[in-house]
This record gives sequence, structure tokens and C-alpha cells, in this order.
Amino acid sequence: MSRRMVRLLTLLVALTGTGCSADSSDASPTRKTDSASPSVAGGHLYVRGGGTVTDDWDDEGLLGENLPVRSDLAAMWQTVLWADGYLDRSRIDCHYSKRTRRATRAWQSNHALPADGIVGPQSFGRATERLSRRGGMVVFKGERHEVPFKLARDGRYLVEDSGTYKPLRRDRPTLRVCDSATR
Repeated sequence: MSRRMVRLLTLLVALTGTGCSADSSDASPTRKTDSASPSVAGGHLYVRGGGTVTDDWDDEGLLGENLPVRSDLAAMWQTVLWADGYLDRSRIDCHYSKRTRRATRAWQSNHALPADGIVGPQSFGRATERLSRRGGMVVFKGERHEVPFKLARDGRYLVEDSGTYKPLRRDRPTLRVCDSATR
């Protein structure tokens, strides 16, 4: 049996019962997999982190696979794509659409990842390599723009939304940019 097949079977066994799809090439046994991350229904509802920020996002699930297509997490990923120049700011709408998937594939390809359009441990993990703490904030340093976040004491990531900081939900959209996108 080939090494790739053994890795795929190992991953399949690890993901059984988690609601994750084992056919995503973005889930890698060499990084944290989503078997350590509970499903949205039974687990954490917010984007969380703590300790070293450079590994905060790699357990958020599989965006484009087993998470809702409309969520604050989708907006966060679209913001990463915008910060790196892969998506126009006007396209941040909290919806993991075909356009976002296309931009994600280009981003993945340019970051030496499998270009499957699914954002999981490898893609989130690669993005978190560019997170750093600065002046009480956590900042994503994109290729074109920087994106500031706050980290709440309980580990939830907060983003500025109309003058106040709100936690980023994994299960549904709550940000004002999401509201304006549905009008």
C-alpha cells in the first residue's frame, strides 16, 4: 500500500464521527486535524486561540466542507484573502461562495498547499504563521494589508464591527458586513 493511501486511511479513521470529510487534501496528519476540533453543533461556536498565536486558527474546522457557508469565520477568511490581495474588500460578505473558493484555490496554490478550495488545518495554519501580538492586539500581516484582532480573556477572537469589538462566530454571520451583504 502506498504511503499516500496509508495517510489517507489514517486520516479517515481519525475523522470518523466528527462530521469532517476525509476527502479534503487540506487535512494533514502532520498538523492538528479536525478530529481534535468539535463540530459547530457540539463544540465551540467562536474562533478561539490562546498561548502562541501562530497556531490559533488551525483547529477551526473545514470551511467550504463541514461548516456553514455563511458565518463570521467565512468573513475572517475572506479578510485574509483581501489582506493578501486575492479578493476585493467589497467582496467580504460572510459567504463562502464560488468566488471565495476560487480566490482560496489561488491563495493555496501560491502558498504551496493543495489547491482544493477547502480551508482547513493547512490553510488556516499557513495564515496563522503571519499572526503576531502587537500592542495588546493580534495582527494578521497580509501581503498588502494588516488586519487587527483582539483576543478576549476567554480566548475568543474579536473583530471591530461598527465601533465595537464582537466575537467571530463559526456557525452563523453576526457582523454588520454580513447584514449589508444580504440587502
